[in-house]
Amino acid sequence: MKPMEGEVRLEGKRIEEPGLDRGIVFQEPALFPWLTALRNVAFGLEMSGMDKHALNERAEAVLKIVGLERAKNLYPFQLSGGMKHRVAVARAWALPKASVLLMDEPFSAIDAINRMTLQKYLIDAWLAEPRTVIYVTHDIDEAIYLADRIAIMTPSPGRIGQYVTVDMPRPRDRNSARAADLRSELTEIMRRLGSH
Repeated sequence: MKPMEGEVRLEGKRIEEPGLDRGIVFQEPALFPWLTALRNVAFGLEMSGMDKHALNERAEAVLKIVGLERAKNLYPFQLSGGMKHRVAVARAWALPKASVLLMDEPFSAIDAINRMTLQKYLIDAWLAEPRTVIYVTHDIDEAIYLADRIAIMTPSPGRIGQYVTVDMPRPRDRNSARAADLRSELTEIMRRLGSH
């Protein structure tokens, strides 16, 4: 889609098409059903021209970070919903030149227990290989657990209404007094901005 106005830039460069310098994870895992977990993760690496030995090593290393090293030879139909989402995260994370990952509610369709597990795997991946992640969520607790900075959107037209810094050390305790205070603060800001 071409913008009606304005532009998006990454590190000074105008973005006009998909590129291997950024990864994306959608609400649905969007895996290739004819490829194994390993080959799904390796796909973007193949497109970047990485040699086969190096891309297999990289794909296996990232699958290990998300806890799927033993599932590398399974096809999507053999994976649970949570495992498919981990493969999708690993596929985006594997791109070595991707300085930014865009994640559009990647865990929204997952049950609460698996969602917490996926959030931990995402944090583990980020701790192993830090990079910028822009993560869209409607879940306040998820935002507090994952984010260093939260941008709260206004309703139509959607604009950033306010930023909130999450000043909690990692690993984060979801049930701490600070998490409860942040939850209240974010809820009040959303109410004031008319966010849903």
